[in-house]
Amino acid sequence: MKKISLSLALMTALLVLGACTDTSKEDETAEDSQTTEESSPTATSDSSDASGAEDEESSVTLETMDDFYVGDSQDTQSLIHSFIPYESNSTPVIMVPGLGLGADIYESTPDSRNGWAYDFAQAGYPVYTVDTSDLASAGLSESEASSPMSKWDSQSIWKRWGLGSAPNEPYEDGQFPSEAFDQFYAGIPMQVTAGGGSSSTGGSGNARGGQDSDADTQRGQGQGQAGGGTESGGKAGGGGASRVSQQEVDNMISLLEDKGPAILMVHSMGGEIGYEVTRQRPDLVKGIIAIEPVGSPTDEQEIKETFAEIPYLGVYGDYLESRNQVSRLEAVQATVNMVNENGGTGEVIQLTEEGINGNSHLMMIDKNNHEISSQIINWLDTVETES
Repeated sequence: MKKISLSLALMTALLVLGACTDTSKEDETAEDSQTTEESSPTATSDSSDASGAEDEESSVTLETMDDFYVGDSQDTQSLIHSFIPYESNSTPVIMVPGLGLGADIYESTPDSRNGWAYDFAQAGYPVYTVDTSDLASAGLSESEASSPMSKWDSQSIWKRWGLGSAPNEPYEDGQFPSEAFDQFYAGIPMQVTAGGGSSSTGGSGNARGGQDSDADTQRGQGQGQAGGGTESGGKAGGGGASRVSQQEVDNMISLLEDKGPAILMVHSMGGEIGYEVTRQRPDLVKGIIAIEPVGSPTDEQEIKETFAEIPYLGVYGDYLESRNQVSRLEAVQATVNMVNENGGTGEVIQLTEEGINGNSHLMMIDKNNHEISSQIINWLDTVETES
């Protein structure tokens, strides 16, 4: 009996010791868990503060993201990219780029941020971005594959588009992501041209469409682009006959007939496309957002008959004098004034007057692109509500 008692005592002591050890481990685990739980909000907050913009960008929920073509043939087709938010009832926005630029300027930035397409989709607007029919990125037929092609030269665009005072010399207060210039330039698509036009000396119109506006002016300055057009300077106003490709106008009308009516966002030379579409099918255009456009209409009779009933917003960045944009701004302001005088809705957002400085001709990919898109979306929300 004595041995048994001793063994029982020993076993009891071991069990007690084991229990104490397990309790200690459980306490340590509980303490670790509590520490983790208490520290998580702080860590999450720090992460959110550091990458809030990226988190916000990634919150878009799309029902459809698709690519499709409009146009009569492979020689004339435009490539459309769609970004359709889930359960959206808002008016679609069609984003048309400037001459020799692709849909990607609306979709992402060269320094890996989301573009305006995502901002507008996040705000509930279906978005369609356009690779115009004169671009190789819209697809090439066999015959076009052997056609002359060219693109904007990498030197002149620095000053022309307000990226910097000279090549590789970005403005000190500039918003363009100059550190990613190589990525940006690599994304500029080749443009199908006729007659072997040079990106540095001018061309003679694109192979798929009509003569580009202001070609003669640019050739005189020795600053032409593939297709002979211009993305800086340009005519002081509108009201004259459009020289944009009718094929491109037809493609946009086809898109509007299928997906519209819609808001047209037009950039630079893309303005000529949007204005001509509006002249021919105003019933399909619910609004115009003009980003430093070419050819803003200034004929009073035309404004009364066609444009006064269509909400119109012009948007301008910085360095207007150095890149010959003042006359364009004056034309847009004249359009807006006449739209308002005839009972319509018109406005100009001149960013520098709102204390937003340093924006280039490519404000949709500038570092503060979300700040600008939010202003445009606020305007569009108001227009949607009023309509």
